[in-house]
Amino acid sequence: SVAQKVVESGFDFKKAAIAAIPAAAISTPAFAMDSIVEALPTQTLSLEVQFGAYLAVLLGTFLPVLFLINLYIQTESRKAGKAGGQDSE
Repeated sequence: SVAQKVVESGFDFKKAAIAAIPAAAISTPAFAMDSIVEALPTQTLSLEVQFGAYLAVLLGTFLPVLFLINLYIQTESRKAGKAGGQDSE
């Protein structure tokens, strides 16, 4: 059987168990909480919107839009300059 082959090979279960104790101690969390639910934010706190979120949305929307509008105007003015005519200056 497999167990008998392991014993015959000189494998010592006591030494293996002792060697596993430090690994088990390291793998435990640094701080054990009594309840994860207690650590979650309350409903009123989770519904608060931070000012940085508004700023990120507004800047993330308007800066690319203004860049694209500027790019479009520049491209159209270059086309008009190449074509000549009334809008070339």
